[in-house]
Amino acid sequence: MSESGANATGKRSPASDATRDATASYGKNKRIRAKARLEELKQDIEALGKEQISAGADMMQMLVFFQKDSDRRTEAEERRRREEREERREADRLEREEHERIRNEVAEAAERRREHDIKESRELRQAQQRSDAAREASLAMDREDNRRRYEERLAMERAEARERHEQLMLMLSKQNKD
Repeated sequence: MSESGANATGKRSPASDATRDATASYGKNKRIRAKARLEELKQDIEALGKEQISAGADMMQMLVFFQKDSDRRTEAEERRRREEREERREADRLEREEHERIRNEVAEAAERRREHDIKESRELRQAQQRSDAAREASLAMDREDNRRRYEERLAMERAEARERHEQLMLMLSKQNKD
């Protein structure tokens, strides 16, 4: 047991320096190895931390990339919707203009028809008035002609009646003389 360095009471006995150096070098080596292992573990932890930070940075870069991509897509979608809305508005405006143009054309055609009908009825009324005036003139001429013929016939009948009267008076006066 003296080689192990423990005495009867179980405590280490002060051994020679060589034994102590060998034992101390084993413990020292163990501590050195433990320290080296701790340093390795610290370096591994630091490397993992750096990797995690790097992965976090990569993750942040990916998140930023995805955010920018999402923003770009959202902006493109909004632009597309805005363009579609503008296209619909433009199509609606063109359709309204077309309806307005057609309505105006129909209204103008109706106005032209109305004016044409008014003109036709005015011309018809004027033609009727001319016809009535011509008929009135013709009737007036016929009446005048009839009146003139009547007066001529009346004058002839008077003349004949005078002549007969004169003849009758001559006959009567001849008979009275006879």
